Amino acid sequence: MSLFGDIPFGLAAESGCPVCYPNMRSQTQLLLCSGCKVVLYCGAEHQKKHRPEHKAACTSIVKSRAKLEKEEATLRAHPGDILLPGNIFENGVGRFWGIIGTRDYMRARFAAADALLQINTTKAVEKALAHFQDMLRLCRSDNLGIRDIVPGLLIRLGREQECYDFLKWWAVIDDEHHYNGHYDWGDASLPYLDIRGADAFEAVDAFASCLSLSQLVILALLKLRLYLDIECYDPQYMDFGSPWPPTPTDFMRPIGEIAQKRVGMITSSGVPEISELLKDQYQALIGMVHKKNPFFWEALVDTSEDTPSLPSMYSPGSVEEATLAVYQCKKAWEESYDAIIMIESEIVELTEVYEGPAAASDGVNTGEVAATSERRRGSGRAFPSKFFASIAHTRPDKLFPPSLAGKDRIYHFVHRNDQKKALAYADGACSDNGQQSPQAAWAAVLRPPIGDNIHPCIVSGRLELKGPFGDESVATSNRAELRAAIAVLRRNDWRADGFTSVVIATDSSYLVDGATEWVRNWVRNGWKTRAGGSVKNQDLWELFLGEVEKCRETGLEVELWKIPREMNEVADTVAKETIHKGAAPTDFENMRLGSSAVSARTPGEPRVLCLCLEYESMFNDIYASLISRITAKAKIDRATTQKAALDMLTQNPPPSIIFVTDAGVVNLMKVWERIIDCLRGGSTVVLAACFSSFVNAGQFNRCFGKIGLPWKRGDYYRTNVSLRPRAVDDRLKEQLLPAYSQKALYVKGVARSDVWYAGEKDEVAVAFTKVGNGMLGYVGDVNGEDGSEAVVLAMLGLLN
Repeated sequence: MSLFGDIPFGLAAESGCPVCYPNMRSQTQLLLCSGCKVVLYCGAEHQKKHRPEHKAACTSIVKSRAKLEKEEATLRAHPGDILLPGNIFENGVGRFWGIIGTRDYMRARFAAADALLQINTTKAVEKALAHFQDMLRLCRSDNLGIRDIVPGLLIRLGREQECYDFLKWWAVIDDEHHYNGHYDWGDASLPYLDIRGADAFEAVDAFASCLSLSQLVILALLKLRLYLDIECYDPQYMDFGSPWPPTPTDFMRPIGEIAQKRVGMITSSGVPEISELLKDQYQALIGMVHKKNPFFWEALVDTSEDTPSLPSMYSPGSVEEATLAVYQCKKAWEESYDAIIMIESEIVELTEVYEGPAAASDGVNTGEVAATSERRRGSGRAFPSKFFASIAHTRPDKLFPPSLAGKDRIYHFVHRNDQKKALAYADGACSDNGQQSPQAAWAAVLRPPIGDNIHPCIVSGRLELKGPFGDESVATSNRAELRAAIAVLRRNDWRADGFTSVVIATDSSYLVDGATEWVRNWVRNGWKTRAGGSVKNQDLWELFLGEVEKCRETGLEVELWKIPREMNEVADTVAKETIHKGAAPTDFENMRLGSSAVSARTPGEPRVLCLCLEYESMFNDIYASLISRITAKAKIDRATTQKAALDMLTQNPPPSIIFVTDAGVVNLMKVWERIIDCLRGGSTVVLAACFSSFVNAGQFNRCFGKIGLPWKRGDYYRTNVSLRPRAVDDRLKEQLLPAYSQKALYVKGVARSDVWYAGEKDEVAVAFTKVGNGMLGYVGDVNGEDGSEAVVLAMLGLLN
């Protein structure tokens, strides 16, 4: 029997010396790590080499084991009293958790088992499983939720029958046919986990609904594994002449114990029927999982580098429940041959269109925030306060240096001694102030630039001819300065970014003194000055106080800081430049974040953000010519990690050109959603180069489903493709090849108006379509033909 017949592929690969893998040379005498005692090395040299990678997990195992030994020694030494019987490991079997004095021991044992699971070796998983199984023996009612963990460990060790028996017992334990519909957990004389050899091919719809989310997920995996195993024996796929049944070594994939036993009991003609039944069963279970928790499948296939913290509590159907279930089950899925690829394909129909940050239920700022639509007149219930630096003449950039903040880890100006206090700059400008035809504009610097890759977040705009409540007005510098302060509060969700205070830095005495001193009297006097005249700019002052009230209601305090003009240079410069950008709008506008932002980049310099998250070296080698042609006309910014991609995609203004060079983005949902945000906001996104070479059908269909496009993965072949008439304008038509040979991954479901190049089967090799305010391009060519280079450049807007 092959290696795969005993344990899954993933664990099999990880059970030898981790330094030798994947070479897996002959390892006859292995050295066991003296710390964790679950990792084997071929010698001391490799153990030393692996130490930096292994140290954290090894230390965690050693510490948790020491803690467990201490707790066990305490229990065994206890003489016994009215609360804790003596010889508890004999007298308390089956009801451990109900005896309060045992709980520290049970928690320590759980932690010891969990620490072992940081290491993916057979020894580690076996030891962890032994801990958990004995804990179930000690505490039948399982107050720590171990029954959700054990099935996945059994699957990882290839003990499929035990896994199915375990799941079925927990599903039917309170069934009316067992123990009269109620199992007495306190009665240690009752049979416990006593199902043996249950039919794993049977229909499970009668009891699957009784399982927890994690148990149901493992049952779906078990049925999927059985389907994949049995399908290998289908006569239509077999091309060998071995006697029936073939041995597991005849197949490229590992065959599990249950399938091996079943095929020994049937003829080859019975395989298709069993295969079809299993397919129906696992597909039904996938739907049951989705119904139980709609967040689970997407979380399972997400390959994000982030490790979410495990929830201390959760509600059924919640994101938190999905997070915990993924933690408990994902290794079993990853180590099951072809399981993840299959599930990516199966859950395409469950994919929901991503609606964007405006529709996010938690209200978290994800990098681009829609304008706050409510315009409230302040009632005088809340006023801003004046900010004073502890040391006079302190520069704002010294007191509020750039720091990462918020759930999405975005750079802000953050107080060096108070991480809950942020700063933004505001200023207004007016040409011909007080004369016949004044023109005014405003600007607010909400976030800082960081190096060459992260732009500052600067919003700006022309001062409207009408105020927020429809009042006509005359442009003045004071009015523009007040408008800038309003933009600070309306253009960023400071509370969602984790702040409890925002400081508006401005060089306007009118704004600072008016907001912190004069306005209180104005409100008290019915918006009259001491002389009895009407307060100028009353509409903007009322809106500003309304924003301050809304901030106060969410726990955000607003402060104003009077700074010298030379310390407010960026906002001042942008406001002055914006005066000359188009005509002043009539109505008060709610602009999207960054819509009028001024970048720190060189004006007019094209920039292309290249996302190379998996195959950068291949991109460099195969597409060197294309890279050279791009760099001749534009500056390339590269992101090769998830963090770098998120940083660049959330910069403001967002990147206008995004070149996705491989499929690394499709299972990084945070990255893909930010790309969709940029696309809908006006960016051009092109999927080309290595993208089509490594994207499977499930990933392909899901990523376009997230956008809301009906595009589906087509066939993969070489043929001559032709440029469709009227696909491009006359200028591009002269520079693109009318036809050429292309080996490509084709796409189906593309509207005729979006087709650039199509093949013989009415499938599309090149497509370019409008999404929101942006454009999305797809180039299926896998070889980087000269004709495709020109297509990519055209889509990127770099083909002159």
